[in-house]
Amino acid sequence: MKILSFVHNEVRKVWRSTVFWVVLAVFTVLPLMVGFFNSPGVNWETYFSDLLGSIASLLVVGFSFTSAWVFGREYTDNTIKDLLVKPISKSYSVLSKFIVITMWNTLMAIFTFAVIAGAGALIGVSGGSLSILLNIFWTFMTTSLLIMVVSTTSALLANITRGYLAPIGVTFVIVIVSNVVVQLGIGPYFPWTIPVLLLTGTDIGFISIMILAVTGIVGFAGTIAWWRFAEHK
Repeated sequence: MKILSFVHNEVRKVWRSTVFWVVLAVFTVLPLMVGFFNSPGVNWETYFSDLLGSIASLLVVGFSFTSAWVFGREYTDNTIKDLLVKPISKSYSVLSKFIVITMWNTLMAIFTFAVIAGAGALIGVSGGSLSILLNIFWTFMTTSLLIMVVSTTSALLANITRGYLAPIGVTFVIVIVSNVVVQLGIGPYFPWTIPVLLLTGTDIGFISIMILAVTGIVGFAGTIAWWRFAEHK
């Protein structure tokens, strides 16, 4: 299929970049540090409940970065002009980038969970069953998927600002604002705090799900629209 060639090309861009390995190193060191600073006497359920809120904030930053970088690098490397003038499907180009971003983020989420679990084993965390660990894992992956959804806005912002620095800066502001929003009790209505609330066991309602969906659609559809009409800007 034609889309597979687009995806293959995007995978090669990511795999050959220094950024991929830097991100991998960050998602190794930071979860390890967080894990080792935890109390060694707790059980697995308590261990993960203490850590995953902080790790979710790391995922917000990480996933926003990957979304912004995959699109923003086309502007910083000055390759966007070549992509826009070539007789290729702009929708395929955008879709392939989002597919690769999803693959990259999914691998990072699985890797991060494995690092946290490894750190827990090293410090002597015990008292849990396989079913508990699997339940925590699937909740973590569901949360990661929801963070990926809202991170599409970083891709859109990267295209609008023609680079990846602005979206990264905005992401750090969002993390700060998220803490304030949660303290004010309106976390269920702020897109970037909704996944974190789900991870920490807070029930989220239909309105929260709709906010997530609308945010993701705006980011995804907006990015496609930008690429289709960017040559007219």
